[in-house]
Amino acid sequence: MELIDTHAHLGDPQFARDRQEVLARAARSGVTRVIEIADSPAEWDAAVAFARANPQQVRCALGLHPYHASEFSEELLARLKARAQDAEVVAIGEVGLDYAKSDIPGAVQRAVLERMLSACRQWDMPAVIHCREAYEDLEAILRNLYKAPPRDHRFWGVVHCFSGDAQDAVLCASLGFALGVDGPVTYPKNGGLREAFRAAGASSLVLETDSPYLPPQSSRGKRNEPAAIREIAGKIAEVLGLPFEEASRATTENARALFKL
Repeated sequence: MELIDTHAHLGDPQFARDRQEVLARAARSGVTRVIEIADSPAEWDAAVAFARANPQQVRCALGLHPYHASEFSEELLARLKARAQDAEVVAIGEVGLDYAKSDIPGAVQRAVLERMLSACRQWDMPAVIHCREAYEDLEAILRNLYKAPPRDHRFWGVVHCFSGDAQDAVLCASLGFALGVDGPVTYPKNGGLREAFRAAGASSLVLETDSPYLPPQSSRGKRNEPAAIREIAGKIAEVLGLPFEEASRATTENARALFKL
């Protein structure tokens, strides 16, 4: 059964000693593709090089995390446009809003996100969106820029590590965005998150690890890695009331459609 980890940070220093072993373990677990996420311009070149060195397994997304929103400029956007032409780059992200941990004013974050998403539309690239404690503002931006689902493909992008409620899930899905399902879906106290994914349905979900962060329940407190996708897939299958194979097939098909793999 083929699985895809649609969001990982294998460039993190925690993987410096065993990055290739991590990829090998992922492959043995059925994870055939990993999307490497470069959150800031300082990481772009390394992410492209990593994907280029592992062409059968890795693709990448290049973005500007809300932690780095103050670095935005039109010159940076031009650099990003040029890098997005590389065959290894399949999305723009992370971009987004973070009202929990970013010390950059919300107005600045929103202005940068709007500019980045407008660029995604112009470049015909999916967006990988980070949202933490900012769903109301995110949804206002999405409703303005994405007034309907896409006509010629299934998704405009993905709301990474989705953490909203059922109403947020249905709205984002209705606008043409996939929802990222990560390790927190396995945490016992996250019943509301599981209900949100049930409300959105299998046709809107993709699997992520966000490695090395957010390990699933069986390995909480440890470093996360793409092989953990199997545990996340098993939990979302249980949540949706589907056989493991059916849930895995649906989320993999969604990932392929999202990133045009």
